[in-house]
Amino acid sequence: MVGTKNNRRAKMTERLIQNSLIELLQNQPINEITVTAVCKLADINRGTFYAHYEDVKDCVHTIEEDATAELLAVINEHTDPNSLHAILTGIFEIVKKRHAVTSFILTTDQDFLMRFIAITKREILEDDRIKIANIDPREGEYMFEYYLNGIVGVVRYWLKTGLEESPEQLANYINDWWYRGKPFKDIPNKS
Repeated sequence: MVGTKNNRRAKMTERLIQNSLIELLQNQPINEITVTAVCKLADINRGTFYAHYEDVKDCVHTIEEDATAELLAVINEHTDPNSLHAILTGIFEIVKKRHAVTSFILTTDQDFLMRFIAITKREILEDDRIKIANIDPREGEYMFEYYLNGIVGVVRYWLKTGLEESPEQLANYINDWWYRGKPFKDIPNKS
C-alpha cells in the first residue's frame, strides 16, 4: 500500500512485530523462530507481517538499523568536544525507552553490538569530539575503548537491575568518572 510504511498505524504494527520477535528471541535462537510464531505472539496475520518484512531475519536487521540510526542521531547532534554528558544522557534515554530492544542487542546480538561500538568509536574519534589531553593518540584509542566497553557494561547492569537510576543520573556517574580521571585511589605497591 502506498504510504503504509510512514503512517502511525504502520509504525505501531512494526513495533508490535519487533517486540514480539524480541520476546521470542529471549528463549530461542533466531533460526528456530518462524513468521507464524511471531504472528501468533503479536496477534496479527501473516499478510500483515509480510507487508512490513520479508522474513524474521529482515525484521532483526530492521531492528538493528533503527537502533543504530537512533543512537547515532544522538551522537551526531552533539558536536562540542565537551558534550560527553549530553551524548550519554541521550543514549540512556533511548535505552530506557526501548529497553527490550537494547537488552536484546546487549545480551544476544553480539555481532551487532561489536559493529555498533566500532561505528560509535569512529564517529566520535574522527570528529575529535572527546579530546584527551597529554595522551598520545594510540593510548587515547585504548583509553576510549576501555571507557566505551565500560559504558556497555554499565548499561547491561542498569538493564539487569531494573533501570532504577534516571538517564541523567547514570550520565552524571560516567561523566564524573571520565573527568575525575582516577575513579580508584592509588593502591600501594606491595613489592
